Amino acid sequence: MIKKIGLGLLSFLVLTLAVTFLFYLNFRSEQFDTLVSGSKIANTSAGSIEYKLVGDTGPVVLFLHGTPGGYDQAEEIAGLRTLAPSRPGYLRTPLSVGSTPVEQAHAYAALLDALNIKSVVVLGVSGGGPSSISFAALYPERTLALIALEAVSQTMPVDEAPEMPIFMQSDFLMWVILSMVENFMGSEAIVELLVPDAINQELILGNAEKITRIESLIWSAWPVSKRDAGMTNDFAQFSMLDLASKDVTVPALIIHGTKDTNVPFSQSVKLADQVPDSVLHEIEGGDHMMPFSHSEEVAMAIEQFLNHQNIN
Repeated sequence: MIKKIGLGLLSFLVLTLAVTFLFYLNFRSEQFDTLVSGSKIANTSAGSIEYKLVGDTGPVVLFLHGTPGGYDQAEEIAGLRTLAPSRPGYLRTPLSVGSTPVEQAHAYAALLDALNIKSVVVLGVSGGGPSSISFAALYPERTLALIALEAVSQTMPVDEAPEMPIFMQSDFLMWVILSMVENFMGSEAIVELLVPDAINQELILGNAEKITRIESLIWSAWPVSKRDAGMTNDFAQFSMLDLASKDVTVPALIIHGTKDTNVPFSQSVKLADQVPDSVLHEIEGGDHMMPFSHSEEVAMAIEQFLNHQNIN
C-alpha cells in the first residue's frame, strides 16, 4: 500500500512538473514574440541597435533604461516623443555595440543619425545614468537637456551594488516565482517585494494605475537570459566609473529619493555639485521605486523643468 501511494505521489509530481513546464514554454514563446514585435532594429555605424520610437510630434526624449532593463522599460512623457533603445547587452542590442558609458554614448549618437534625429532630451534612469551623462558631455549640441532620475553617477564598488535575488538568475525560476506571487498573493505582495517602506507601499497600493505600472516593471526584467550580458557589464562599469560630469554644459535636472538604498541619494548630491547648470530635486522619503510611489511629483518636476527650458 505504501509503495502504491509513493508511486502515485511521484506520478502526480511528474505530471505537475510537466504541465508547469508546458505552461512556461507557451509563456516564453508568447513573450519572446511580443518583445520582437514591439521594437525595431536600426543598422548604425556602431552596430545593430534595438529601439522603440513612440509619438509623432514634439521633441524627442532619449530614454535610457536601468539595470536590468530594455526598450520595454520606457516610460512616456506627455507631449514628447520617446526614443527607447535597448542599451548594449540587453535584449537584441549586442554588447559589442559599446560596453563603456562613452562607447554607449557614441552608439546613441549613431542611432540618432540613423533615425535622422538632430537633438534630444536625454533621460537616464538608474543604471542608464552613466551613459546619459556621457552623452550630454560629449554631444552638447545634440542635447537639449539632461534628466538624471535616481541615476548611477559615481563609482559604486562591487560590494555596494544591489544583489539580484536568486530567482532572477534563471528565466524559468523567475517565471515560477513571479507567476505564483502574481496569481496567488496579488498586487500587495508584488509591491511589498519591491518597495521596502510601508508608507511608500501605500502610495502605490492606493492607486490602480501605479499598481499596473509596477507590475509591468517587474516583468520587464524577464527574460534574464536576454539581459544578463548588459546587467553584468553595467555592474562592472559601475565599479570603475570616471564620468566627465563637469563637462556637462547643458541644463540638467537631477531627481532622487532621499531613502534610496539601491543607488544612494549621495550620488546625486555629488552629481549636482559636479554639473554646473543643474538643479537637484529631492524626493523626501522616496526609495528606488519613487518614480511609481511619487510619480506625480516626478512628473511635475520634469514638466516644470522642460517648460523653463522652453522644451515642449
